[in-house]
Amino acid sequence: MVSNIEQEAWSAKSGIRVGDVIKELNGGPPADNNWLVWSGNIQTAQNIVVERDSKLLFFDFSDLSKQPLSFNLTIVPIMLFTLFYLFSTFIAYKKPDDKPAIYLILFFMAVALGFLAAGTGVRGDIFSYLFMKICILGVPVIFLQFLVEYFRTRNIQVLPFKTGYLLYILIATWLVFEWISRSEASIGFLIGSNFGVVILFSIEMLCVWFVLVRMFIKYRHTPHGSLLKYMIFGNVGAFAPFILLYIIPLALLGKQLVEAGVAASFFLVLPLIYMYLVASRQLLDIEFIIGRLRYYCLIAIIPTLLLVPLVGTLMQREPFHSIQWLQSFLVVYIGVILFLYLKELLDQKVRNRLIKGAHRYEQSLEGFSAKVANVMKVHELEQNLAEEALAVLPISSVSFLERDTKSNIITLKKSYGPISLQTIMPQIRYGTKHLNVGEYLRTVGGCCYVVGKSHSMQHLMWISDKDNRMDFNHDERIWLRTLITYVGFVYDNLQLIEGLVQDLDTRGNEKAPPWVLRLLFRLSEQERRKLASDLHDSALQDQLLWYRRLESLTNDNQELSEGTKAELMDIQEGLLDVIHQIRETCNELRPPFLKEMGVIGAVGDLCARAQLHANYTINFVHSEFQNMLDDEYVLTIYRITQELLRNSMKHSKATKVDVELFHDGEQIRYRYGDNGIGMEQERLQSSFQHMGLSGIRERVWGLEGDVEFQTALGEGLEVSIWLPLSQHGTVVNQAI
Repeated sequence: MVSNIEQEAWSAKSGIRVGDVIKELNGGPPADNNWLVWSGNIQTAQNIVVERDSKLLFFDFSDLSKQPLSFNLTIVPIMLFTLFYLFSTFIAYKKPDDKPAIYLILFFMAVALGFLAAGTGVRGDIFSYLFMKICILGVPVIFLQFLVEYFRTRNIQVLPFKTGYLLYILIATWLVFEWISRSEASIGFLIGSNFGVVILFSIEMLCVWFVLVRMFIKYRHTPHGSLLKYMIFGNVGAFAPFILLYIIPLALLGKQLVEAGVAASFFLVLPLIYMYLVASRQLLDIEFIIGRLRYYCLIAIIPTLLLVPLVGTLMQREPFHSIQWLQSFLVVYIGVILFLYLKELLDQKVRNRLIKGAHRYEQSLEGFSAKVANVMKVHELEQNLAEEALAVLPISSVSFLERDTKSNIITLKKSYGPISLQTIMPQIRYGTKHLNVGEYLRTVGGCCYVVGKSHSMQHLMWISDKDNRMDFNHDERIWLRTLITYVGFVYDNLQLIEGLVQDLDTRGNEKAPPWVLRLLFRLSEQERRKLASDLHDSALQDQLLWYRRLESLTNDNQELSEGTKAELMDIQEGLLDVIHQIRETCNELRPPFLKEMGVIGAVGDLCARAQLHANYTINFVHSEFQNMLDDEYVLTIYRITQELLRNSMKHSKATKVDVELFHDGEQIRYRYGDNGIGMEQERLQSSFQHMGLSGIRERVWGLEGDVEFQTALGEGLEVSIWLPLSQHGTVVNQAI
């Protein structure tokens, strides 16, 4: 008796029904057909005679040209095979002689050939049936081998030693069990159990997924993390529908939720994912895609539960079975998810065209951030914020207040429009204590937002209600919160800068903080280097060009008189002097090879060059510096020496200069002394402005050192400097 029949089978389309009694099969008794005896299925027959309602019906299947085309058994397998074959060809072209690529091709072809062989196997071809089983069971094993070979080239071990052989042992054990469980080793073994094959395939795929997830957890923070995400997404997306919608329902309920061809169509995810991985240089954010899919799957449950009974009521002609209810739920559920994706796509494409001002708030944020980039004071920021709020929102008043967190006193700083301060002050005083930046308090006639916080002050912005007496909508609230949160960051930075400037102003003539001095001198050195580069690349090159032209004119023009030539030669000498002065100026602005020479070489070279232009002798004494100071220390000592030698040349009238440089591992001791005319100690302070001594003192303070000036009329000048080493770690091994 016919107990079940495939909907797309030739027999079903020819008229055979469930309940028909088979009387003859290929002209003989059904009991003589070995395939029917061992499998319980009729997959190939020339003709069949059935009994229905005491009538014998004859069905002829001998003419194969009349066999209808099956979507699940013919069209889908051929489409899958074609796509997998094309992609395998693409990989073979892109990655020739690559072992992981070979395993990936085998993996794809095993999937395609296995499903293609299933179409002919169910029609009774024993070889195709056996080949289909081998391919299905080999798919997870081949993919696992691909993972092992792919990550082996990156020195990553996918599985512990020889653990991968467990799947081979599992398949071999199943084959032996199938052989033993059949009383006859011929057709019975070849037919086997479809249920056992799909269950074993599911177990293998779970093992592969476990390996992928385990690797992702281990390497998610490495460059391989995104690749593993795509591999997990591709394999689960391809095989999970086949397992969840076909294999598990068939095992538990005896009937699949979807046809095998529909479930197998998800295999197309594999070539699409791996084609994208091979061809794309920049991967999409798979975490965003999975997160959005997870969100849509969650919110689609409620509308699906509401729609499924309605669909069942509208389409119900006969009582629904549990399988039909599950199928209806699945169709509606997938439809709702696709609708949510389509809705998001339409929002991105046409929302701005259909809804007036849909992106007005985004444009406002972009324009406001551009304006705030040039704001340097808090009151300017508040003014821009008030103007933006009044321009975008239908409100009439914006006010800025301050609340002292210690005394709880509220002060009105600035108001752009009317405000009833006495009415809202009690609410603000006690309602904003625990609010963070961006949060708001509902008050009488408006809202009070927190826009900034400091140690003892809370900065607030109060905005009135909308003029049309409506509440702020969702978009307006999101815009306000985003705008004020951004303003809060700018507010903190501006207050920090203003506080720093005020602190520097109140110090007056006090010693500036060392970090400020170091910053100023670094900026000064950058300007010096820029000026030296400009002089060298423009003025010096122009001078050289004109000198060459003048030299050529003087030497090549025979018509010039001797007096003219002599005058031109004098001009040449003057140009050479100017060129030399420009080069000297460039060297002073940007000392060459300062880092390479070290502090001893740099100061020694400076003393040697200064002695060429001065009327005094320089005695440079130093300890054996086995270590090299960092650039900041070397440059500071070089600039101090440069300034002192320049002053001695211009003002001191000295004949002898002593420069000493020593260090004991904890501090540097620098001493300068000359035998010049000196000055009175009372006049030393006034000399700081025009002799460069102030710059020397500030350079020393910038490195948290000490400086001492000693001078007397007729006794020269002595400068003693102590620079600490331990605080900045500036002594670095010269071998580094």
